[in-house]
Amino acid sequence: MSEFSKIVDKKGIDVISEVKFENTDIEIAFLNKFDVILGKGVEINFLNQDLVDIFMAVEINEYNVDYLKKTNWTDLREHFENHTTNKRSIRIYNDFLEYLKKEIGIISKLDSDIYSKRDDFNISEDLSDKLSKFGVELEFDYTEPPKKITVNDFTLFFNRRLEYFTKLLRARASIDIDTVMRISQLKDFFETNTSVTIIGLISDIKETKNGHYMISIEDKSGEIKCFVNKDKKEMINKIQNFCLDEGIGVRGKIGKNIIWTDEFIIPSPPNNMELRATDKEEYVVTLSDIHFGAKVFVDDAFQKFLEFINGRSSNDALNRIANKVKHIIIPGDIIEGIGIYPNQGKDARILSTELQYHEAARWLSKIPSDKAIIIIPGNHDTSRLSEPQPKLPYEKAYALYHMPNVINLSNPSIVRLFSDDPSGGLRFYLYHGGSFFYYGDKIQKLRDKGGMKVPNEIVKFLLEKRHLAPSHGSTLYIPDNQKDPLVIEKMPDFFITGHTHKLDVSNYKGCTIVSCGCWVEMSDYQEKMGMYPDIGKCILLNMKTRMPKVLNFYSGDNKVVKRDSAE
Repeated sequence: MSEFSKIVDKKGIDVISEVKFENTDIEIAFLNKFDVILGKGVEINFLNQDLVDIFMAVEINEYNVDYLKKTNWTDLREHFENHTTNKRSIRIYNDFLEYLKKEIGIISKLDSDIYSKRDDFNISEDLSDKLSKFGVELEFDYTEPPKKITVNDFTLFFNRRLEYFTKLLRARASIDIDTVMRISQLKDFFETNTSVTIIGLISDIKETKNGHYMISIEDKSGEIKCFVNKDKKEMINKIQNFCLDEGIGVRGKIGKNIIWTDEFIIPSPPNNMELRATDKEEYVVTLSDIHFGAKVFVDDAFQKFLEFINGRSSNDALNRIANKVKHIIIPGDIIEGIGIYPNQGKDARILSTELQYHEAARWLSKIPSDKAIIIIPGNHDTSRLSEPQPKLPYEKAYALYHMPNVINLSNPSIVRLFSDDPSGGLRFYLYHGGSFFYYGDKIQKLRDKGGMKVPNEIVKFLLEKRHLAPSHGSTLYIPDNQKDPLVIEKMPDFFITGHTHKLDVSNYKGCTIVSCGCWVEMSDYQEKMGMYPDIGKCILLNMKTRMPKVLNFYSGDNKVVKRDSAE
């Protein structure tokens, strides 16, 4: 054992490859500097020649020390030890070393100006400039500043939702009574067999011991029960699809403190909606749940995607299509995040959300700058979990904001693309999908179809409700006393979503629903959650034909990636 190895061995450091120094003075200088690095709290238990060279060159300052402390050295060691037999490991290892050197200033950063915060950066001006540059019309982007929430805000929130459904159902149905009747007034009509239509939110659904149903409907004035006889099979079938807090109309006859229900009026979209298209052949690419910074990120598949989007694939037809791609939509989970679920540090290769966004910028900067990248946050990103989620915070994701073609929006958001086309353009509704797990589990008809394995069925369910999360508790939400931002006021041409890691494309009432899959292999946690992912695929959408095409860049199986329990 060399003198160097003996000294670092006493510090509990493994030397896992041969390390050479030009002379004794350099060796001593390294040991002294390495002592300082360890003394700053950098927890590393191995060295090789690459790391010795890096530590010799690094400037010991607050930023670099902080970065070294957040680096996942265990993961780096694993890839180094496997790199002689595993091609993927050597790619990840070398890629990580390159990124490490850039971050701590040993070699100049690519487009280094994007990796530094700017005190004068104006998010609103940046967004406006990029929307204009790429021809994107913004129909909804949640920008309300945080504020103190009161009980009255929750009341007003549901009142605004009720007002929306009242307006919608009055316009859609031939309602006999124009005004929602106050519950206190209904007693004047008891025993008169008077027909009435009310509009409200469902507050309770109960099945009686004899198989009948009692639906409680609530509006601003109060609550009334609506009885449905078990013999009315069509209505009973509709009830199986109801959820609490959704807005409906009820037509029936007034009894004593009850309505004998004859009909439900549902705010579902019209059945005769056509697939609108552009006159010009242009394309949109969608991909989601990339999880930059995760150990199980499929870097080789993403590299193949980059080859396609740059027009450098082996398929000439795809290369021609790539040149016609104008927009790339990523509906959430840009990064792996930290602290999203228990022991997530075991799944993260980069242990800092700020640096994970640097990693995202490094990869996404390889996409041609003439293609707009439209991003909304997901539950793994650093926005608040409550919906609507504001756009990614600048203080963490500034590297993405500084990119010339990244447009950051809220979750949900609505954009109109190709508005200069004679068709007038197409509406895209972007939603990460925070409420999906609730409905996939709670609604029996969705469970029967496969629950989370068929995310597009959940989207259809929510489009019928005209709301992203009608039931209280289906998602965390911030009550807006001016409007309900989760209401689906107009049917979009495209509904783009992620979150489930399942890929699914289907058409429904004039809307193309796209669930995007993911770019991470299956971790132990995902296996426990029953999430069997569709990995390394993007969806190519032809705006002229409305035909989707799934491009598969992943060569592996949808496998579980096992890790040493000691990590």
